[in-house]
Amino acid sequence: MAFPTTKWSLVLSAGVGVEDDARSALDALCRQYWYPIYHFVRRQGRTHHEAEDLTQQFLARLLATEGIGTARRERGRFRTFLLTAVRHFLTDEWRRSQAVRRGGGQAFVPIEIAGAEQRFADDPIDQTLAPDEAFDRAWAAEMLERALGQLREEYESSGRGAVFAALAPRLLRSGDAVAVSPADPESSTHAMTMALSRLRHRLGLHLRKEVAATLADPSEVDAELRLLIRALGTP
Repeated sequence: MAFPTTKWSLVLSAGVGVEDDARSALDALCRQYWYPIYHFVRRQGRTHHEAEDLTQQFLARLLATEGIGTARRERGRFRTFLLTAVRHFLTDEWRRSQAVRRGGGQAFVPIEIAGAEQRFADDPIDQTLAPDEAFDRAWAAEMLERALGQLREEYESSGRGAVFAALAPRLLRSGDAVAVSPADPESSTHAMTMALSRLRHRLGLHLRKEVAATLADPSEVDAELRLLIRALGTP
């Protein structure tokens, strides 16, 4: 059965001789999901500047042909591949026992890493989690945040930004009563409940699309979603 092409399956299909489209897809994935890597490195006891350097160096190496050449079909999840690759990378760096100055002579990957340390400090991730578990939770949170951003853009571009703003705080909570806005006499609890239901449905679609882009086999989306939900600590 043929599955629709996703960003990660495009990269894997290109193999060692990474083609331009596949390289662009990998670059996009790295720019979107660099933070869990940074978070993982910080949880290894590295300082902010060390983690910043190592994240940049890791991504630069990954984007090189020899870096992505280590990907295999059995590592069908981009999340799993990244975690394995960064662990090997850190082991190699440790064995070299040499400090690499910022930049390391390698090209920087265009990621917004400037606010990473503040984000790490504000991150509610349980510090008792093992680094691998914290990586999965950071990855899941990043997926969810990207899906929420896409949903916000969808509603704002269609003139429904106020609806999103009013209901977004309830999106991830269950059991909340939907209050009627006194400023809108035509609103009703039923209408607002239906609007929230539609919003959650759209969020689910965006999240599925985001997850599918990181899998070699889109038929595994449901299994990956269940894992990410567990990683977030959501029952």
